[in-house]
Amino acid sequence: MTTRYLIRFDDVVPTMAWSRFRVFDEIADELSLPYLIGVVPECRDPKLMVESARSDFWAWARARRKAGWTIAQHGYQHLYETEGRGLLGIGRKSEFAGLPYEVQFEKLSRGKVILQNEDVWEDVFMAPSHSFDAETLRALRDLNFTAITDGFGFYPYELCGLIAVPQLVARPLGFGIGVETICLHVNTMSDDAIKRIIDFIRTHHKQIISFREAKEVIPAFPPIPSLLRSATSTALRLRRAVRG
Repeated sequence: MTTRYLIRFDDVVPTMAWSRFRVFDEIADELSLPYLIGVVPECRDPKLMVESARSDFWAWARARRKAGWTIAQHGYQHLYETEGRGLLGIGRKSEFAGLPYEVQFEKLSRGKVILQNEDVWEDVFMAPSHSFDAETLRALRDLNFTAITDGFGFYPYELCGLIAVPQLVARPLGFGIGVETICLHVNTMSDDAIKRIIDFIRTHHKQIISFREAKEVIPAFPPIPSLLRSATSTALRLRRAVRG
């Protein structure tokens, strides 16, 4: 069995650390890699304002979508309003969890319109801080989203009417099964961390797949996914509790 890898970048906005992301962009061109990127439609989070705004950001995003990348709607403004841990129980704050359905729907709808107007919207959602609740998922369904990049285990599964492609790690572990979504935040990555990931990508680029492909990965033995979801859910929640 061979692990398939999905490379995911959070917090993709005009003012991100483009000087640090450049090496990932270049190797994607070189090796034709299909990244998954979480684009914040209307970023208001000062923590994501790291460098001068990229004037061609939306043109760049459109080009990357045409190149086979998947663009996930990463919230709306990336501003946290609650301390809701949501359905996964691992985040410490949320832009959505705990808010009324109508409020969540409005925020998600506004974000969707922005991405549609820039011709980059796709039916994939990426929750800031991995925090969403049942009302978030209901609003997503009502807005014609079909998938989220979050969840437990190593195989995609149905979650409240949406396809959940699990995301557990920030570095490759190589369990030898299913899909590992590697979640990267270039704004805070060290030079060493960037080098390690780039070296990994070069070595394992043939195992890197797109989000669309990840949605279709199925196990050789059907009972395995549910067991893995239970095990990884318990392990990750315990780890977060220990870390506070």
